[in-house]
Amino acid sequence: MNEELRQFIKECLEKGIDRESIRNVLLEAGWQERDLRSALAAFSDVDFPVAVPRPRPYLHAREAFLYLVSFISLYVFAFSLGTVLFGLIDHTFSNSLNRYGSSPSTGEATAIAAVIVAFPLYLILMRRLASAVATDPERRQSLVRRWLTYLTLVVGAGIILGDIIALLASLLTGDPTLNFFLKVAAVLLIVIPIFGYYLWDMRQAEDEVSISVARATPVLRALVIVAVVVVVATVGYSIYVIGTPGQQRDIRLDRERVNDLRRISNNIDTYLELNEEMPASLLDLLGPQYYVRSIEDPDTGAPYEYRILEDTDYELCAIFAAEIPEREVERRPFLETIWDHGPGRTCFMLTAKGEKG
Repeated sequence: MNEELRQFIKECLEKGIDRESIRNVLLEAGWQERDLRSALAAFSDVDFPVAVPRPRPYLHAREAFLYLVSFISLYVFAFSLGTVLFGLIDHTFSNSLNRYGSSPSTGEATAIAAVIVAFPLYLILMRRLASAVATDPERRQSLVRRWLTYLTLVVGAGIILGDIIALLASLLTGDPTLNFFLKVAAVLLIVIPIFGYYLWDMRQAEDEVSISVARATPVLRALVIVAVVVVVATVGYSIYVIGTPGQQRDIRLDRERVNDLRRISNNIDTYLELNEEMPASLLDLLGPQYYVRSIEDPDTGAPYEYRILEDTDYELCAIFAAEIPEREVERRPFLETIWDHGPGRTCFMLTAKGEKG
């Protein structure tokens, strides 16, 4: 608030000049309506010889903590929801440009867990803080709240601007893809409602407008309901795509079995090179010169099956829990196809390569 304006209003009130006259003369002098509302609201409308200042908003440490946690949970939720949506887009609209790396299910699972935790926490904290503001509207002017809100607006504006620039750059380079457009839309779907809500809220706070509960509550309730529906639908579909916790456990165990068999195969090659003969059993690979981590199933503890067929041909067998996920099949290197498996007992016919030189 402009100190010169505040002092002028204070002196006028102490001289008994009514507020409407003060307002009109300041408008004629070129002051903005918003500044006048804020300055006049700083003094209580009570009958007293001198101007009585209103109490300035004071934020207790507990409320500051709640605001900080609520905004942190908002940032975690928004970032994680974006990660989940990106994963769904890549899965649903997979193409040759995004078939890289290993399965992102671990990252998606972390993002889903973050959404499940952060979104309800944010709603609960904001409901509690909104109730406190409804009881004492002056709390809307707290510095912590205002700074965090403006930080959110700056971040949101930066993301929106960056998305628009990236979109135009993609169009100018002639490489727009469906995945790219969908990801831009996903980011805007997350950022614009957050940006719009906090921009509206800060305009109300700066204008010192007393929001009618009857008018504001239905709008906010509708916004919350839409957000809950979108989040629940996104999380539900994501869990359907990446699989249930039990399915994910089976996939991880199968992945570990393949890794064990790959190490065993490599060390059979080393054994043949060092000893010029095939190992009689997998126990021969447990010496210090080998790097076999395990010759047993990670779940049951049963040893993997090993059988020499002819010369350097041999067979490795393991019992798998599930099919290889489709997206892992699409993204893995060609040489990894030798480890294709389905559920149940699967044997791999291999040939040791232990020639020196």
